[in-house]
Amino acid sequence: MHHAPNPYANNAHITHITHTMDNHKLAIGQRLRTIRLKMGINQNVFARALNTAPNHICQIERGRCIPGSKLLRLMREQFGIDITWLLSGQSAATTTSLLKREIGALVEDYQRADANGKAFLIYTASFLVEGTEKHDARSASKK
Repeated sequence: MHHAPNPYANNAHITHITHTMDNHKLAIGQRLRTIRLKMGINQNVFARALNTAPNHICQIERGRCIPGSKLLRLMREQFGIDITWLLSGQSAATTTSLLKREIGALVEDYQRADANGKAFLIYTASFLVEGTEKHDARSASKK
């Protein structure tokens, strides 16, 4: 039986993405370990407070997996961990300043736009807000 060659087997792009993801997971794990040790908490106590297995914390810290949304939420609630920092290495304040710059650039674009451009930007913004409100309403009804 003859198998067709895998077109992705030697794809350098896929290899690069995989390597980048591995580095990202490793960095998250290192940041988590750093913050846990600064708090003076061992993996068992940390895991118990987060309602997960110590081995799961170990796997995250070794860069073998990343924490899911429930675990991230508990880390923030139980220990005050800055999730933005944990996932990106940037503090929430850095992220906020980047957002302020993006908003400033958007306002400048709006001010330079002609009437059709301004109308389009307003329509797009209202569409995005409407979508967010629908999402927030669905989330609230699930609680």
